[in-house]
Amino acid sequence: MVIYMIKIAIVDDSARDLIFAKNYLVEYIYKNHSDIFKNFVIDVYSSGKALLEKFQSDKYSVIILDIFMNAINGIRTAQIIRMRDRNCKIIFLTSSDEFILDGYSVFATGYFLKPLEDNKQKFAETFEYILPDLLDKIHNLNIIVKNENISISYKNIYFIDINFSHHLQIHLQNREIITSSSYSDCQSQVLNDKRFLECHHRVIVNMDHIKSMENEDFILENDVKVPISQRKRRESKLKYMQYIANK
Repeated sequence: MVIYMIKIAIVDDSARDLIFAKNYLVEYIYKNHSDIFKNFVIDVYSSGKALLEKFQSDKYSVIILDIFMNAINGIRTAQIIRMRDRNCKIIFLTSSDEFILDGYSVFATGYFLKPLEDNKQKFAETFEYILPDLLDKIHNLNIIVKNENISISYKNIYFIDINFSHHLQIHLQNREIITSSSYSDCQSQVLNDKRFLECHHRVIVNMDHIKSMENEDFILENDVKVPISQRKRRESKLKYMQYIANK
């Protein structure tokens, strides 16, 4: 199974601040998101120039830039990044919010204020704000369709079942994908994600797309009914209610 790596770059010309920022980010991810810790790679650069020399479009999902750097400052570095990559998230690392408005010109996602240990709440708010987009890249179902490997984002999957021809089906909002992958392979992938629930024999539903719950079925947002087996009824309904309550 392919493991998607989220690459983050931290750029600061202060060696002390650079190492501290990396260690702080590593500790934060490990403490708060240990289940996806293995998916992160963090690179460090001592200047904007050093980053730009190795920068390529789509190389990094997030770039954390110190604003006050010698030679090429963070704002100018961000401007050059934006000319090469429109999608990566840029977060400024700064000891002052004086130049934060300049970040709008490069569509910055936010900023981390130094020292990070004194601004823990702002750090957490900004990181948690960008996290859902990062997770969408991690959480993909890897299947085989017509002898080709493809990946489907978990968020697009409504439910999974077996059709009358005994083939595995991945149901999206308005279409189905038939795969030669086995049910057990899909099961081992998606049931590690808290949004998926096996509510019937060889039927797995994405609880994010459940609109309502009836006695014997889940009703999805596209009005499709997904059956709940009698054997799994009590457990399925309890897990769904717990998921909604904690969402």
